Amino acid sequence: MQRPFFVVATQNPVEYEGTYPLPEAQLDRFTMRLSIGYPPLADEARMLVEQTTDTPLDSLEPVTTGAEVAELVAHAKAVYVEESVNRYIVALLQHTRRDPRLYLGGSPRAGIALLRVAKARALADGRDFVSPDYVKAVAAPVLAHRLILAPETRAAGTTAAEVVEEALARTPVPV
Repeated sequence: MQRPFFVVATQNPVEYEGTYPLPEAQLDRFTMRLSIGYPPLADEARMLVEQTTDTPLDSLEPVTTGAEVAELVAHAKAVYVEESVNRYIVALLQHTRRDPRLYLGGSPRAGIALLRVAKARALADGRDFVSPDYVKAVAAPVLAHRLILAPETRAAGTTAAEVVEEALARTPVPV
């Protein structure tokens, strides 16, 4: 595939018939997992009209070019990261690896993804450096889907996102 490209995958949590959960190694290759939920009533009502009269996809126009996306990626790569922020990310990962509620904690690939997304978030905010706040802001969507809960943790109703939030609360933030 020609660069830049990205993959968007969807999951329907209701219909699992004929599908199987992805293995940990494959889940770890997805940068982040977002849940968008249902739209507000007014937006959903507008969707009904749009999708049954004049399909919006027929008039969809690009908002950027591949070259512009590649330029943004280069800018994100250049965002400065102090060594203490790198160590903070590793400390978060280590916290998940030691957590007895997890069968599997965050991998090195998870740390790379966390730093990349934190850099992109900083760039989107007009910053040229990553602060721990950017790491915190993106930690749950980047890490939670990669963590494998122990069976008793899952049975207790604890979510991976809650484990990530606790790891953030317990890991000292560099100053």
